[in-house]
Amino acid sequence: MTIYPDGDSPASGFLGSIPRREPAVGLPVEGSLAPIIQGLHFESGFARSLRRLLTWFYFFTYLLGGIIRDKLHGNDTVERRAARLREGLEKAGGTFVKFGQQAAMRIDLLPWEYCTELNKMLDEVPPFPTEEALQVVQRTTGKPWQEIFAVFDPEPIGSASIACVYQALLKDGTKVAVKVRRPGIGQLFAADFRVLDWLFGLLEFLTVLRPGFTRYLRVEFRETLLEELDFTKEARFQDIFRRNAEACPYDFFSAPKVFFELSGPAVIVQEFVSGMWLWEVIAVKEFQDERGLAKLRELNIDPRLVAKRILWTNHWSMSENLFFHADPHPANILVRPNSKLTFIDFGSCGSFNFEQKMAIEQIILSTLNRDAEGAARATLTLMEPFPPVDVPQLMKEAVAEYKELIFTFETDSDHIEWWERTSARQWMAMVRITRSHNLPLGLHTLRMIRATLLADTLVLRLDHTVNRYEEYADFLADRAGFVKARLRDQVRRTFLDESYLRLEELLETGEEALWQAQHRLSSPFVTFNSVVDKATFTVSVLSRMAWRIFLATLIATVLVSLRAYQAERGVDPAQTMGMVLSNRLYLLVILLIVVLNLRHIIFRLRDPDPD
Repeated sequence: MTIYPDGDSPASGFLGSIPRREPAVGLPVEGSLAPIIQGLHFESGFARSLRRLLTWFYFFTYLLGGIIRDKLHGNDTVERRAARLREGLEKAGGTFVKFGQQAAMRIDLLPWEYCTELNKMLDEVPPFPTEEALQVVQRTTGKPWQEIFAVFDPEPIGSASIACVYQALLKDGTKVAVKVRRPGIGQLFAADFRVLDWLFGLLEFLTVLRPGFTRYLRVEFRETLLEELDFTKEARFQDIFRRNAEACPYDFFSAPKVFFELSGPAVIVQEFVSGMWLWEVIAVKEFQDERGLAKLRELNIDPRLVAKRILWTNHWSMSENLFFHADPHPANILVRPNSKLTFIDFGSCGSFNFEQKMAIEQIILSTLNRDAEGAARATLTLMEPFPPVDVPQLMKEAVAEYKELIFTFETDSDHIEWWERTSARQWMAMVRITRSHNLPLGLHTLRMIRATLLADTLVLRLDHTVNRYEEYADFLADRAGFVKARLRDQVRRTFLDESYLRLEELLETGEEALWQAQHRLSSPFVTFNSVVDKATFTVSVLSRMAWRIFLATLIATVLVSLRAYQAERGVDPAQTMGMVLSNRLYLLVILLIVVLNLRHIIFRLRDPDPD
């Protein structure tokens, strides 16, 4: 029965039931928001951290005792200290091994002898029980391992500080490699992170180190190691690399297929790939082992071709791919029949934005063209943003370093050793500059340097005669073909019915196209506005604003002219310009350019003047 407040009139509303649709399913769905993807997080108790602190004290005692002993015997050298550091880290194991491997990249902080020695670190530790590995697999898949694998080999084919790798057969007969994270390794890392915070906090409190000096180093170290523990992220990197490699016109490089339905944060199940490890190919090449040479012939593997393909793939991953493999050492590259490459272990990867990619390309091309100033300016771009620093002096030192580097390249290659032709001198020039001015290097830049140094060394060990710069020129020719194909597709899409929708994309492309001209024509005072005077900064911003307005006007004029041409109307310049100047979208773009640049100037003018 329905009850109306005023008797029998529904005009003022009422309380009552209204017919409604029956639900399509009987069970309600709890919650209304998609789950947020959380990064890995591990906790360590205070007692465990104290036990790890004792391990750190033992490690430091081992190092200091060795140094004192060497000094007493009169044979204390940098090389011996570096070797003892590596040996101490390997004996301590666990996080210490990963710490040493990451420290090998810090050529901006450690002497070259230490980085060279730490690159030799072994990552081989006794395996954990196979039963624990199978339990991890079962927790990840939610199924008994007997329902997944027809055969699971309990003897691991690889045992490192973070994971063990097993071989197995799926129910359909597919051979796979199963990478399982060590149980408890995350908590062990967390304990060591806590100890590092204690130790460096004490050193900064006592002002042995400048307060705050190690903060970002510790953050980067923590993030890097946690990234290596996250097998979900590693599997995605590997899958993206494989799919992008398959889309490339060349088919000589790839990565194993990942079985995502069987993988998770602690397990990666991937395709098993057969061939020769790159370290085996290098050993055969250097020692001319007869059995190994026969194996190379059987698999049709040419070390010189492998060298060129490693260089090409390294250039491709840094220029064309979303990211690059930051740890291409000989145990992470498998050489398959016909000299094809398979990359594994994507736990450490790096990426660059557009400006950084252009800077790296400009460094190589300027060095190839004997342009020390161009190489120096591009190198400084990789160091941005800058703290207050004497930029003219910085530029002067960078040019001097590259002049010396170019002089070395001019030397007859028959009179220099193969290791003198790696990129080590080039990157060490950058490092010397950063050290002299206390400038930090970004994590991805350090990863790029490490990856490039590793690739160069592998390539020149495979073929002493390879010319890295000529190979890069060949890669650029191939890349030009890729860009041409992409532009052809983009132009086809842009000038159909989406001209105005693509205007913003064209403006962004124009911004990027101006990058090289801006860095070549502008002085360092314009580029690094933290140390220039306000007048020069204002002029530079206004000049860039004029360029952007001109570019926007040019693009709008071309679009209007093309539309008139498609409509079979004549193209009258005055009428076209009138249509451009009256277009609301064009006026909005110009207004945004003006407002953003003026705000940039205002912010700079408000900055306090340096003393």
